[in-house]
Amino acid sequence: MKVTTTVRKLLRLQKRKRVIQGGTFAGKTYGILCVLIDYATKNPKEKVTVVAETIPALKDGAISQFIEIMESTGRFNHNSYNRNDREYRFFNGSSIQFKSFDNVSKAKAAGKREVLFINEANHIKYTIADALMVRTTKAIWVDFNPDNEFWAHTEILPNEDAEFLLLKYTDNEGCPATIVKELEQRKKWSKKDAYWKNWCQVYIDGEIGKLQGVVFNNWKQIEIIPEDAKYVGTGCDFGYTNDPSTLIDVYKLDHIYIFNEKTYQTGLTNNEIAVIAKEDFKRYIIADSAEPKSIEEIRRHGIEIRGATKGKDSILHGIDLLQRSEFLVTSHSLNLINELRKYRWQEDRDGNATNKPINYFNHGIDAMRYWASNHLNNPNKGRYIIS
Repeated sequence: MKVTTTVRKLLRLQKRKRVIQGGTFAGKTYGILCVLIDYATKNPKEKVTVVAETIPALKDGAISQFIEIMESTGRFNHNSYNRNDREYRFFNGSSIQFKSFDNVSKAKAAGKREVLFINEANHIKYTIADALMVRTTKAIWVDFNPDNEFWAHTEILPNEDAEFLLLKYTDNEGCPATIVKELEQRKKWSKKDAYWKNWCQVYIDGEIGKLQGVVFNNWKQIEIIPEDAKYVGTGCDFGYTNDPSTLIDVYKLDHIYIFNEKTYQTGLTNNEIAVIAKEDFKRYIIADSAEPKSIEEIRRHGIEIRGATKGKDSILHGIDLLQRSEFLVTSHSLNLINELRKYRWQEDRDGNATNKPINYFNHGIDAMRYWASNHLNNPNKGRYIIS
């Protein structure tokens, strides 16, 4: 495994609280985990706790990267990892555990530890973070992408026992060439577009941005779909090489809609989409009507699917339908959550929000719009509506 500039910079940090701010693909999380694994193997009988917003976020992020590091260095012992508790115990009695807390009481009940790592800390409430930090006896690591200033800047960094490190993708020699090319392309866009200028400031330069003007702020996360929630349809957006194909299932509980990411994947053929759509239960799909051939190919698999109703300003109309009331998103719908946090209104030359959304971070959201255009626009129309 190659030791990157990111890892070398992390190893130089000495103070109790270590705030790591940086852009995308800077290798922040990966690098910190490398340091923590090394620490755990060299310090017997110590507890290291890695915390993220939700369990799905942990599984897709820190846990996946932890296992990758351990396996690539020939150190992973399957018998040492308790998948139920999400805890790995080393030969010397030390352990690294992966946790998520949705309230202060649970954070307090988790007890003490020697080392704490709060991953993507800007998505975690300060009251929860504080309850964990006060019960940590040695080092505290905090990492994040700087969408906005938050408690790491206001509550942690002003203290004498805190230090700051800014990382960029250029610090990560392991960053894939394809990603470097993508980021460089966005740098070019930033010279002509206010949105991409700010995006590059946050996700490339790792500096505090002002990602304001989010399109949807009327949603919350929910851990699981309640048993009494009723399935009411699925939205589908088609992609292939660069853009993902998406299937977003929709459930209804009382008057609240719940969106659940079934698939979000590039390289899927229509046949493969059909196979996924037939899993679990019978789906009723509203798809992008601009793809009639894809719709017909999927229909031939015995799936009920139709094109979304479109008209003038259909994007804005679909957004409006989704904005009319609060909705929920399952916590394992990680790609959809990422889109909802980044999908924003375009800005004019003066930095003012327009009434036109960016054409990016919208593949899952487009699937939501397609479903909404047929269901919420006329909830009594057609067999695709289950009530």
